[in-house]
Amino acid sequence: MHLALYVGNSLQRADLITFAAPLITTLAQRLTLIARADEAAMLDDAIGHFQPSPAIHIRRWSQEHSFAAAILTAVQAEQPDLVIVPAFTARATPMNWPRRQLEFTMLGSLPIPFLRVQGRISPIRRIVIASAGGKQSLGCVPLVSQLARACQAEVTILHVASQEPVYFDSFTQQSPLDESIASVLQQLAATFNDLGVRTRLQVARGLVEDTVLAECKYHDVLVIGSHQVTFDDQTPTESWLRALQRLSLQDVTRDLLDRSPIPVLVIQRQQSL
Repeated sequence: MHLALYVGNSLQRADLITFAAPLITTLAQRLTLIARADEAAMLDDAIGHFQPSPAIHIRRWSQEHSFAAAILTAVQAEQPDLVIVPAFTARATPMNWPRRQLEFTMLGSLPIPFLRVQGRISPIRRIVIASAGGKQSLGCVPLVSQLARACQAEVTILHVASQEPVYFDSFTQQSPLDESIASVLQQLAATFNDLGVRTRLQVARGLVEDTVLAECKYHDVLVIGSHQVTFDDQTPTESWLRALQRLSLQDVTRDLLDRSPIPVLVIQRQQSL
């Protein structure tokens, strides 16, 4: 796997180094280290902390004069499979709002999956996937399964739907969900299990964000989806309505990314309207 990391100055740089070190050891064949043009010395400092295997091909990238431009240009040029970034700002305050807006605009512009290191940092033993039950959820399988196997982690697939948590020990039980959603969730869990990842389905009811965030305290990484919107031939009304739906999903993604107490892996998806 080709991993990219921003190792320049940031709010959680030390946490990022601690968090990323075992991932580099277990997953990386290529490694791109990113910093601003005036932070080139931090690249070698990071290598000293990681002590990567000589077999890993390392690329040092210190260009541009902002963290956002450095990350975006490096990702475009190097095309890694995953970019790991630290939290650059804490939750929004009037003093740091412009920097935070820049950070989230940059994250929204990334064309590849990214993992934002934030909040509580711990070894990855339990991963929670917040799934709406759409077929696009299957797109997380390749990356999350690699991460789970490398860390020997258990995966929980969380869908917010019913009042009390329901656990499915087999995929033959009756589900209280819409049939199409239940089918996708069961397929998702079965695919992970077939790949050797211990997986369970959990269904709960409540406000989506609050329910997901409450579940985070039992897990080490939250996986959510994001949508890159393109427009196909549809009537203006249909396109407008679908755009509003996708904007709502983007709002949920941003809010979860903003409020999560643990690192967040965002899987970018191409979505046609």
